[in-house]
Amino acid sequence: MSSPDPEWIFLGTLIVLLLAFHRARRAFWLFSVLVLPGTFAHEGSHFLLGLVLGGQPASVTLIPHREGQGWVLGSVTFQNLRWYNVFFIGLAPLLLLPAAYRLALWRLEAGPVLGWREALALYGIANLIYACVPSWHDLRMAARSPIGWLMLAGGLGGWFWFQGRSVPQGAPGQVAR
Repeated sequence: MSSPDPEWIFLGTLIVLLLAFHRARRAFWLFSVLVLPGTFAHEGSHFLLGLVLGGQPASVTLIPHREGQGWVLGSVTFQNLRWYNVFFIGLAPLLLLPAAYRLALWRLEAGPVLGWREALALYGIANLIYACVPSWHDLRMAARSPIGWLMLAGGLGGWFWFQGRSVPQGAPGQVAR
């Protein structure tokens, strides 16, 4: 029996790390320490896009705190959220997914050799993937913008239009298969 490729071990370890992060949510303080780099990246994406789009970031916190029945790992407050920027600022963490993908490709192209360098890369990739998911607050914030709804409607309309155009047409009286 042949040994598994290092690439499969790398990807399997990444999945195990993501599952471990999810499981660690039960021990909140352990979880908050494990995902601190991801929290920094998540809130940093809001902050940077807020700067670029004129959202005027007012404060940033990376200290976990209780809010209502749950916990908040970090937050950014803004002074100038408007209809034209709130959608993009709210969904800014999604930009972390291409970064995680590129980092994973870079490590896989290098031919992963299991060691400390790969362990750190896996930890970073797992943090980026975990952090790219917008929170419920982020989604509610983005949903306030008509731009998001227009983009969703345009995307769905374009998808349905493309699906309708790609159906092969048969001769009159024939059934297309």
